[in-house]
Amino acid sequence: MKDYYSILGLNDKASDEEIKKAYRKLSKKYHPDLNPNSKSAESNFKDVSEAYAILTGKQKPKNENPFGGNPFGGNPFGGNPFTRNVKPIKVRLTTSLEEIFNGSTKEIQYKAKEACFKCNGEGGHNPQTCNQCGGRGHIQQGQFMFVCNNCNGLGSIHKTTCYTCQGEGSILRNKKVNIKIPKGVTEGTVIRYPKIGDFNKGTYGDVYFYIEVKPHKIFTMDGLNLKRDLEVPIIDILLGSEKEFETLSGLVKIKIPKLSDLDKTFRLKAKGFHDEQTNIIGDMYVKLKPQVPKKLTPEEENKLKELKLQPNFNI
Repeated sequence: MKDYYSILGLNDKASDEEIKKAYRKLSKKYHPDLNPNSKSAESNFKDVSEAYAILTGKQKPKNENPFGGNPFGGNPFGGNPFTRNVKPIKVRLTTSLEEIFNGSTKEIQYKAKEACFKCNGEGGHNPQTCNQCGGRGHIQQGQFMFVCNNCNGLGSIHKTTCYTCQGEGSILRNKKVNIKIPKGVTEGTVIRYPKIGDFNKGTYGDVYFYIEVKPHKIFTMDGLNLKRDLEVPIIDILLGSEKEFETLSGLVKIKIPKLSDLDKTFRLKAKGFHDEQTNIIGDMYVKLKPQVPKKLTPEEENKLKELKLQPNFNI
């Protein structure tokens, strides 16, 4: 398992503000737009983004006796140290380039286990102290301690099983949540929402929303940059012209110099995506796509034949 704190250059006692500060510094350092053609920078950027997504909202680990309570008396495990973390739910979040460009909020539906309303998530009624472990939740054999198989580490068992959840302690439900999509997020970005996932043994897990970007009929996304083709009649490329076209922020106009290369690419600064975390703004790259006539009249064909004989066209 990755050490997300180490990826950000932090220890496991780092605060949320320290995590955010480290992310901003490293994501700017390794951002693909600032390190073109660098595979290592791209890989580091992905690791940094993943680490930030996982650790955002994470509570600061406590520096205390790992068994809790009084180490010299009572229950040295301070409750149930064997309770396992709840496995997070992974949900695909499909979004559009327009939603990423402007930032948006989407209502997402997903399924998750809720605490059973009948037994309050306990899985049964009339709890009794486990006669195998004496309520400790564990059994000690020499220097080793094991989870009690009779009560699964809970320290108690129920006299009667809950008929509503069949002893599971949870019921699968349909849920809804409004997810904020920040500006400039990229394909594969993970947005973590804590404590809205599955219920298990008194606690709720997290939900990870994985960004998937729908293909656009005009634009493609390349990091924070936007790319598009611009269809232009070949005569306008040869003679020069001005062309107006759509961007995600409205209409713009470019000047095409005469005799431009047929596949010339124009760069429009700050017309790409704005990353709210790093405050970096990408560019738009517009590539000419020359259009030729579908058919020619006899007069047009004769004029082209005449041009072909001219010195500048005899190449």
